[in-house]
Amino acid sequence: MARILIVEDDAASMDLALRIVRLARHEPITTMDGETAFAVAQATRPELILLDLHIPRLDGFAFARAVRREAWGKDMRMIAISASATPPDRERALAAGCDGFLAKPYYPEQLRAAIDQYLPAHAKRTHKDR
Repeated sequence: MARILIVEDDAASMDLALRIVRLARHEPITTMDGETAFAVAQATRPELILLDLHIPRLDGFAFARAVRREAWGKDMRMIAISASATPPDRERALAAGCDGFLAKPYYPEQLRAAIDQYLPAHAKRTHKDR
């Protein structure tokens, strides 16, 4: 079981991501804005962050850059999730430090596949190993 931080300000999108993470038998942690997400990421050190790019108080791009500047965040895995799925948006998310990009709307199987793609090595760690 891995800790997955879901950063999403839309209730329906949050609910969908939450259900998918739980069905995959991972531990979800949720926040709705970038500033809170940064503090939560620092405190909990999740194995993966599902990051909406258009969130209040600190957008996803700034959040990803801030995480990457921290020693604890250099290897943290992040998947950007956004309805703005143009090639420049994808490139900007990756340049900010995200490892992958998933366009909204997505099918549950797509999010599950992205989680599986970015989690394998991290999911094997136990909470005692941190």
